[in-house]
Amino acid sequence: MNDDQNPHMNDDQNSDQVTHDDSQADDLNQKIKDAQAEADEKEAETEEGEVSEEKDPAEALKEALARSMADLQNYKRRSEQERSQFVKLANAELLKSLLPIFNNLNRSVQHLPEAMAENEWAKGVIHINTDLLKTLESLGVVKMKTVGEKLDPNQHEALMSGPGEKDLITEEFEPGYLMNGEIVKPAKVKVGDGS
Repeated sequence: MNDDQNPHMNDDQNSDQVTHDDSQADDLNQKIKDAQAEADEKEAETEEGEVSEEKDPAEALKEALARSMADLQNYKRRSEQERSQFVKLANAELLKSLLPIFNNLNRSVQHLPEAMAENEWAKGVIHINTDLLKTLESLGVVKMKTVGEKLDPNQHEALMSGPGEKDLITEEFEPGYLMNGEIVKPAKVKVGDGS
């Protein structure tokens, strides 16, 4: 998804990012100018016959430039990490919006009457459901394991409890999903109460 087309980023966020980028670039330019001015001062002092115990101006300028280049590289790396994180969050938000539709389609396929199993239209819906599942998996989206697993409050939302082993999931009401190992949507489940 192109950052410019992201519906979750408004004009204020764009202008804040541009202002932030401009201020960091201005800071780097100012550091280079300060280092140049310092080097010029030291050179002038040396020319007037004063002995300087400090490094020669060219060396000072070289060090300041190296520091500035390192700052620039760090800034680029941080910017790329922030952009990558923003894209992940935007994709997760889009996925959250689409998952209820996918869940409804999946339920429709699971509850297809046997009499319609050979119907061409029904076969097409089943095929669409399968393709959508494969596409989600190729994007790193996987359905959480629930029934028979221990309740994990980070991944599962217990809606009710009933007979069964304590904190063991006995029924899934709504599936949960992970995207590249991170929780996108918790599963809604029923857990055993130890009776």
